[in-house]
Amino acid sequence: MITTFNLFNAIAWIVAGVISAVISIIFLSKNPKKKLNQLFSAGFLFWSFSLLFNGINFLVAYRSLFVANIFRDFCILTGILCAITLFIASLGIYYGVEKVNWILMAILTILGIVLSVFGALNDWVTEDGLGGYKTTDNWFGKTCVQIIPALFVIAGLVLLILTYATLENKAAKKRIGFFTLGFSTIVLGLLMFVFDAIVDVSPYIFLTLAIISWVAGPVLMLIGFYITPTTTPRPVVVKTVGTIDTKALDPKQQQLQQKLERPS
Repeated sequence: MITTFNLFNAIAWIVAGVISAVISIIFLSKNPKKKLNQLFSAGFLFWSFSLLFNGINFLVAYRSLFVANIFRDFCILTGILCAITLFIASLGIYYGVEKVNWILMAILTILGIVLSVFGALNDWVTEDGLGGYKTTDNWFGKTCVQIIPALFVIAGLVLLILTYATLENKAAKKRIGFFTLGFSTIVLGLLMFVFDAIVDVSPYIFLTLAIISWVAGPVLMLIGFYITPTTTPRPVVVKTVGTIDTKALDPKQQQLQQKLERPS
């Protein structure tokens, strides 16, 4: 019979996965032709699959560890692809969506698959010694499955912070602020499992905090998508005798404003 903790684990992951799937659909339906919307939608779709697969593996482990580990492998793959896809989306925000080409996406996808293979070989479902099941605490597996993907999300967070610091348009700044908070909560959720490995407290605490953080992240970014930046007026050129004073943003500022003012 399934233990109380494993049942809680399964329900929590599955509910979070369903919420993430709904958010993914909303992202795409807002403007399905825009690449930025497609990237965020794909990222959260991978995220929802990862959460769902992780919840399912705790349910099926009582019938077959072999099947449970298949679900765990898919959980690892989709989780890593989620981190990489969100990183690519942040690149699109900072540098412009036109800079995100298929070569970059192919290279990062291959890297994600390689990480997934090494992660799956070093992270699996096993008995916890208390009548239930857990995933292993192999540090090489954690590095591939959690730490390196977390670095991708952190890198994306840094790009969003740099974008936020450069913007002057208040509405655009507010939009990026929500994206930044969303990325931050995802990183926080990943850190909960690092803390869980080194701090001896109830296993419910860090799991609950991680799930809350991982649900909050997509919700905050979705809120940001619904903030429409106001259009910045064209630069005003004031001519005086013998001089021309151009009151314009610098080129990088103009580029950032134009990217974020296009409705998503």
